[in-house]
Amino acid sequence: MLFFELLQISVGTRQGLSFTPSAEEWREAFDNAKRQALVGVCFRGVQCAIKADNSKVVNLPLKLNMQWLAITANIQRRNEVMNHRCAELYGLIKAAGYGSCVLKGQAVAMYYDDNSNADETNRMSLLRQSGDIDMWMVANVEEVIRWARDTDTMYYYDYHHADLSLFPDTEVELHYRPSISRNLWRNARLQKWFKGEGRQHIVYNEQLECCVPDNVFSLILTLNHNLWHLLYEGVGLRQMMDLYYVARSMQSSDEVSRLLSRFQLESFASASAWVLWYLFDGSADNSLFVSQQSPLPAPNERLGRFLLDEIMKAGNFGHHDERLKSERYSSRTRLMMQWFRHTMRLVRYFPVEVAWTPLGILRISMWRRWRYSAMRNVEF
Repeated sequence: MLFFELLQISVGTRQGLSFTPSAEEWREAFDNAKRQALVGVCFRGVQCAIKADNSKVVNLPLKLNMQWLAITANIQRRNEVMNHRCAELYGLIKAAGYGSCVLKGQAVAMYYDDNSNADETNRMSLLRQSGDIDMWMVANVEEVIRWARDTDTMYYYDYHHADLSLFPDTEVELHYRPSISRNLWRNARLQKWFKGEGRQHIVYNEQLECCVPDNVFSLILTLNHNLWHLLYEGVGLRQMMDLYYVARSMQSSDEVSRLLSRFQLESFASASAWVLWYLFDGSADNSLFVSQQSPLPAPNERLGRFLLDEIMKAGNFGHHDERLKSERYSSRTRLMMQWFRHTMRLVRYFPVEVAWTPLGILRISMWRRWRYSAMRNVEF
């Protein structure tokens, strides 16, 4: 598939295209890039393919090429704005006397840059499509919500984070919990680690001018975040590419193995390892993900094929999953039945997570109801 080859060219595991795609295949690749929020990354693959062998790109429609270029330029400008906003938000929180740390997004994008793509005008970190700003404010829930309310821009909060419209050009998710799980046993272990040992894995990034997680923290965070989205919304290739670059920056260690076991992430990590090997490394025998040096467990093909199938059907954050679009169903009951079938698909592969889901939903719902009730009349 052309889309997969463009991804491999972008990350440097393939030198050029293996065939001459038709105009229709180029349109299909562009559509897949949009579905997976990888337009900028794939355009880098197009540019590298042209340099490698221009004759293989002769059927790329000019209009499509110009559209692809325009969107990529917007992505680059957007990332520059987001990087500035991260530093600005970090400074505001620091001025209030609190520590903070950018999660996911702009922080994980820093792993996209290495010696093979160091061209300042075409940095991979600027080609990753950004969303909102995820900032972990290292304080207790009450202090975070108090600070958020004092900005007069908070419009929602839940068990995980508060939503702020602090800037005119980007939304902010202000986290008091970096990541969560509906598996209450696993969630308790995650929160204990974030509050304690996890804080030792925060480092200052001079390029972003704010603190970010190191690669150990980022690996655990990305795996848990991707598993959450697979279970409840849908996970896309942008999130898997984040995991690819974080894992590529690391080697296996006793600490990572211990954390994967502690947080029950081994099964999902092995499924992810297969996807990363198959998709980004082009099934190469010398791939990091089939060697003993990988921070992830050995690839599990059965779980990996299921995960890849879900990714390609669901698109970025499940936005393109035709199976779960509410407008397809004539009643809420039919939609709920479809969600039940979605859950049954998952139970074969991740039974423990599915089994915990009802209790997790109840626990989080009760927390939110109690918190809203307790804080309704509190003056901040």
